[in-house]
Amino acid sequence: MQLQEIGVVHNAYKNLTDIPRQGRMSEEISEIEIHPDFSDGLLKIEQNKYLIVLYWAHLAKRDILKTIPPAAKELHGVFASRSPGRPNPLSLCIVELIEYNGSSLRVKGLDALDGSSVIDIKPYTKMDIISIP
Repeated sequence: MQLQEIGVVHNAYKNLTDIPRQGRMSEEISEIEIHPDFSDGLLKIEQNKYLIVLYWAHLAKRDILKTIPPAAKELHGVFASRSPGRPNPLSLCIVELIEYNGSSLRVKGLDALDGSSVIDIKPYTKMDIISIP
């Protein structure tokens, strides 16, 4: 399996302690710089108000299998939590698209560190919300 970086994050989050627990809890604006080879993939991206951003949490610990989530009092497996520490630190964040300019996206609500590799971007729609009985 191979992943390809399509872009990189630029923002004020320089250290792990700078990142909010959830991106939606922040008003911080981030820039996602898409590499030139992938900028054609942004065609019509401005038609979306919200985006799903998949990025690599490059400083997350990769040897953790159990953690205590913030709202819990007991251990959970990392696959039963949203912990960034996990065997493959692939992270997902839903962001608000503020501005699109050629090969650059300005977004609000991204909880990635400055310099994080962007792996993929997908539009977020109401269809992404499912109703489970």
